[in-house]
This record gives sequence, C-alpha cells and structure tokens, in this order.
Amino acid sequence: MSDAQDKRGKLPPPPKLPPKPSAAPIPTPEGFMSTAAKMSLADVALQLRDEQLEAKVVHYKADLATNAELDAVTAQVIADLQSLQAEARRVGPSSRPTAMADRAQLEIELIQSLKEMLGRIFRPDKLATLIERKLGEVAKRFARLFFESELADRIRGSDDEVKAMRFSDQALFHALSRTEEAIFAELDSFQYVQPRVKERARDAYFALVKNLRNDFLARTTPELNVLVKYLNDVLSQFFTQELPPMLGEIAWEVVKEARLAEARSTAGYKISASAFPLFRQAFERKFLQRLVPFTEDEMLRLVRESKGQFREETLRLVADPAIFSELCEVVCDAVYDMLYNDGFLDLPSDWRARLSRAE
Repeated sequence: MSDAQDKRGKLPPPPKLPPKPSAAPIPTPEGFMSTAAKMSLADVALQLRDEQLEAKVVHYKADLATNAELDAVTAQVIADLQSLQAEARRVGPSSRPTAMADRAQLEIELIQSLKEMLGRIFRPDKLATLIERKLGEVAKRFARLFFESELADRIRGSDDEVKAMRFSDQALFHALSRTEEAIFAELDSFQYVQPRVKERARDAYFALVKNLRNDFLARTTPELNVLVKYLNDVLSQFFTQELPPMLGEIAWEVVKEARLAEARSTAGYKISASAFPLFRQAFERKFLQRLVPFTEDEMLRLVRESKGQFREETLRLVADPAIFSELCEVVCDAVYDMLYNDGFLDLPSDWRARLSRAE
C-alpha cells in the first residue's frame, strides 16, 4: 500500500469502492456459483474492461455450446469453406464467385494463423515466459484489490452491507477516518503558542491513522498470501492445460464474429488497425468465457476446502468481476503486443502508446 500523502500531508482516505456497471452475481455462503452466474460474471468483467477502454458494450448470450459441439461446428465450417473452394476451382474462372472464394480462403488462413500464433503463447504443460511474467503483475493487482476491499467499510460488491470489524486497530482506523473533518475542525479551533504545535498535532494524527491502517492490513496478509498462491496455481493450470486445446475453436469464433475476412482494409492475412476494435472485443469475450468459469470453480473449490480459513466477504472478493477485468487487461494486452510483433496484427497508434506507458 502506498504511504503517499497529499500536499497538506494528509493520508489518502479509505477507498470508496466503485459501483458495479451492472449487478454482479455472488457465490452462495457455501462457496458455489451456477453456470449462468459464472457466465454473467464474465459478462460484467467484459463490461468493466470495455468501459475502461471507453468502448461500446456489446451484450451476448450466456448459453454456450459444449466443447464437443463447438469442435463439430468448427470442423463443419472449415469443411464447408474448403468445399466452396473446391467447387469454385471445378466450375472454372469464368463463372466461379471469385470474391466469395477469396474471402473463404482468407478466413481459413486467418483462423489457422491465429490458432498457431496463440499456440506459441499458450503452450501445453509449460508456461511461456511472457505469461509467467504477467502472472506476477496479476498478483500485484489482485493484492491491490484485496487491500482496497479490506480498507473499505462496506463489503465489496455491496452498497449497504456494512463490514463487521475484526480487529481493534481496524475499528479505530475507521472511526478516526469517519470523524477526520470534525477532528481537524477541533484542532483549528484551538489557540496555539506556535504554528508548528498545530502542525505536529496534525502529523501525529496522520502517523496514528497510518500505523493503525498498516497494523490491521498486516493481520490480513496471511490470508492474502494464500489467495495469491491459489490464484497463481489456478491460472497456471488454465493457461497450460485448459486453454491450449481450445485455441482452435477460439480462433474460429473470433475470426467469424469479428468478420475479419470481410474487412476491406485487410491486407493479406494481417488484421488491420481499423479491424482491431472488433477483433479485440471478440477475442476478449471468448477469452473471458473460458477463463471465468474455470478460474471461479477452482478458486471457490480451494477456498471451500480450506476448512473455514476464509470469511464470506472473501468469497465475494474471489467472485469480483474487477479481478477478471484486470486479468483480461494484463494478459490480452500482452497477446496483442505479441501478435503485433509477429506481424499478424496492426495496432492503432493510440493503443501502441498506451501499451508503451504500461510497460
């Protein structure tokens, strides 16, 4: 946590958690979530991500086919496209629909290229160096969200559920924070022999609040450390075991949904900067639809099996869409950067500048 103070030497107030863009589902007190709730959570996470980028939110149906069904659909579409090409070659150049055949060929090449390039990033049974490094950034962001949640006086994800105080220093921290204006008003009403006496009184107040804050946050650190380990283990499993077999269907869904083969500015098999917004939204939607259910299931399972080590409000935090939105930003931005360096994707100039600032 930052100890930075403002120009008057004042410590930052306890954070006010931002309202949800829409109602987010929460686990049951026993730590379970339905499939519909997990897909709704993915929806909210994508909405948060889009709002961060000031992009238009596109809602989608939460009912997804099974992997087996998607595999069958993918195989059928590729077969249909290849059949179209074969028919076009058989009929001859004078009567075949050249534009349609070209688009079909481009679509096949885009799907195959995207699948191969994603395969270099998400490797079976081995974390790529890029993803391993990004998991460290994910852990830092998770810790920030955890501490923000701990510092707030209401349970994260709720506007009216007041948090029960667990520690005396936590209660005193919140009491002083809530009455800070009144305390300073009293200090201002006093007469002082020298101005620096008042300044020392203010400094003593800030030091007291800071120590109280740090003391009770230190009490929560063991819980945070366990959660970060769980998250790292679950994400490592997702990126090396769960995601790689899905890359083909993801590539197909993204190319089809974003209509990349129909983009007039598509040059060869490269995704243009003008087509990037549609590509980004389709890719992140499909990414979150796979990430959220798996990660949520595994995290809640580990928390349930911890034999009461975690509070119910920690279950709420595990299901906070902001976590998945942050995770999406860290991982997907790295994917776009890698696709750009490999020559598969053109990024808008403002996006390149944003990535550079984040590095």
